[in-house]
Amino acid sequence: MGTPDAEGWFPDYKPVPQHLKPEAPNALPGKTTSADIDGSLLALITNWRLVVAELAERGIDLYDPAVLARPWPGVRAVIFSLIDSPTRLRAVLTRR
Repeated sequence: MGTPDAEGWFPDYKPVPQHLKPEAPNALPGKTTSADIDGSLLALITNWRLVVAELAERGIDLYDPAVLARPWPGVRAVIFSLIDSPTRLRAVLTRR
């Protein structure tokens, strides 16, 4: 609304009308959504034995000194990736 300044910015913008906003994608039948999975830290800790087992099957020993020396964000990403892939951990964390 109004006239743009020298850089092309308008002083005020209107919100996008509801009829122009895209609809939320529907969940596919038989697929679980992120709302159906408990990805909390408490759920991970409660099922820690599965976390360790799943990572060991992927060749990652969480108690190996080389892994313990790595920065936490990388290890955390690997742990949370177990929730995104079809694993026993994901099956246990899926709310029914």
